[in-house]
Amino acid sequence: MENRVRASIHHYMVSTWLSGDERGFNDDTDLLAAGILDSFTTLSITGYVEETFHVQLDPSDINPENMRSVNALARIVLAKLPKSTTQDNHPTTT
Repeated sequence: MENRVRASIHHYMVSTWLSGDERGFNDDTDLLAAGILDSFTTLSITGYVEETFHVQLDPSDINPENMRSVNALARIVLAKLPKSTTQDNHPTTT
């Protein structure tokens, strides 16, 4: 599940904000330092992860540390997923 979350966020960042060009971009790239993260992209990324992974980010979750990189975003998403989802390696169905 962790790899799927990370890959999905990575793909979203590359396709939406980097015009498909991932040269020099990896899951540890500092989004703020790279000039990718601003208030608009923060809102967009928040909406994407909430909609895609069916999680609710609290206002306190939306901070520079949690939005720093793909890996940081994946960690916060994984922390919000139900335990059965992360342990079974597939989302639970309702």
